[in-house]
Amino acid sequence: MTYRPVLLSPSDIAHLIGKPKGTVTRWAAEGRITSYGGRYDYLEVRDVATGAVKVPPKRTPLLAGV
Repeated sequence: MTYRPVLLSPSDIAHLIGKPKGTVTRWAAEGRITSYGGRYDYLEVRDVATGAVKVPPKRTPLLAGV
C-alpha cells in the first residue's frame, strides 16, 4: 500500500486543528510536519485535531548512506 498524503493549505489545516495559520507554518519550519510546496499533510496533524497530542513530534531526519 502506498502512502498518499492529504494535502491542504495552511489556512485549511489551521481551521481543522483550531490553531493559527502561523502555528502550522512554524511547525513545518521546526520539522514537525512536511511541506509539499506550501501545502501540508493533514494526516500528520490529525492527532492534534482530535486532541490526542498538543503538537506533532519533531521528525528525525533520515540519514543518507547509513
